[in-house]
Amino acid sequence: MPQDERSIELGAMFKEAQIALRDARKALEKRKADFDDEPEWMLEQYQAAEKRFEEVSTEWSEHLAKTGRKVVRH
Repeated sequence: MPQDERSIELGAMFKEAQIALRDARKALEKRKADFDDEPEWMLEQYQAAEKRFEEVSTEWSEHLAKTGRKVVRH
């Protein structure tokens, strides 16, 4: 059974949010290692990425629950 368009869209949004969160975390860790600080703007960027990831994760999970689908990882 092919995936519905919304599942595909939410899956792509999830992947993008996951990458953004990972990149923000890595940048913050590198800054901390290189300069021993955590600028407020970097913390805000990380928190925004974390919030987006949580929102997309929740939306995708709820959609999958409604459709009876499960996440399939390759």
